[in-house]
Amino acid sequence: MKTMKTLFIAAFLHFFLPKAYSQNDSIQISGRLKGLGNKSVWISFADDAGLSRSYKANANNDAFALKVPRLQNPAIARFDVSISRTSGTNSNPAPKLDLFVFDQDISIKGDALLLQFADVNGDEENNALAVYKQLVKKGEMRNYEIMQELFSEGKTTSSANKEVLMAEATAINRKLVNVKRDFVKTHPNAFASVFLLTRMENLYTAGDFISTWNSLSPRYKNHPIAGKIKAYIKKVSATPDGSDAIGFQKNDKDGRLINLADFKGKTVLLDFWGSWCGPCRASNPHLKALYTKYKTKGFEIIAIAQEQKKILEEARTAWLKAIEEDGLTYINILNNEGIEKQNLVKDYNIIAFPTKILVSNEGKIILRITSSATDDIDRALEKIYGF
Repeated sequence: MKTMKTLFIAAFLHFFLPKAYSQNDSIQISGRLKGLGNKSVWISFADDAGLSRSYKANANNDAFALKVPRLQNPAIARFDVSISRTSGTNSNPAPKLDLFVFDQDISIKGDALLLQFADVNGDEENNALAVYKQLVKKGEMRNYEIMQELFSEGKTTSSANKEVLMAEATAINRKLVNVKRDFVKTHPNAFASVFLLTRMENLYTAGDFISTWNSLSPRYKNHPIAGKIKAYIKKVSATPDGSDAIGFQKNDKDGRLINLADFKGKTVLLDFWGSWCGPCRASNPHLKALYTKYKTKGFEIIAIAQEQKKILEEARTAWLKAIEEDGLTYINILNNEGIEKQNLVKDYNIIAFPTKILVSNEGKIILRITSSATDDIDRALEKIYGF
């Protein structure tokens, strides 16, 4: 009898425990997306072992459900639908929905055509991300509408209206910078903060980015995605705030020798740019305005261009043309010239264009910023000159 009872229990465990384990070892992602109909949804992410995984399911009257493995650490996932969604010029695919696959079921609700704005709820990490998304949703939705108006095929917008819309988008983005920074600052334990920092390098000065990273809890600092942040910090640490600016002697566009050491006593902005760089060229009008505002107070701009042309004469031609077109009256240097003697892009470890480095009147680095998405330089100059 005991033998039969033991065999029965063993058989029970054999048939039922694996099934129970598989249920406990997975989570369900389900929800309803208006307009999805019976189309399919899919999700992709890297699991705890770093292996890429992808799952797909067909919807039924806008509702869907799929199961994925439960993970020990949150993984960044991309969720999308099989409906054609386009954004802007040349029918570019609209953004996918960001979420985290972790250890609890996830619910998704929204509009299939505006999937990137869908509401996601579930575990603590997705809920934290949901808080962030609500904070930026209004601004990002308006920006999406503006981009559709400006760049979608078949849309015709007058030049005057384009300027109005672009100014609105710029103002929205400036506001969103502070919202994003505040979220990371107030959520030091959230995986969402680490995730967002991988996308926010251009929204901080290098020094502020490093201190923001240092202020986060250690909870996810060894997560695989943190590697990108650490690599960036290592690169920009070549020019830490308060360190001596790297000296150089280069000829400007008119052949005059420019020695950085000669500018002691002046605040200098080093602007690393190129004629080929759209964001660089877009930032030039603002640089010109700053130069006009402060040049009589001891402010100087040294624009250091890196051209992509391999033949020096072609690089110089493209560079001079851009200077003339953009009306740049401050000092202009071409890094391609004499690059065998000194490569300023390499010396300053420039990893993206534009990069702007503000140097004090004592030759010390005040700040370093990539792109032109913030007003950190403006605020620094206002502090220096009092207006």
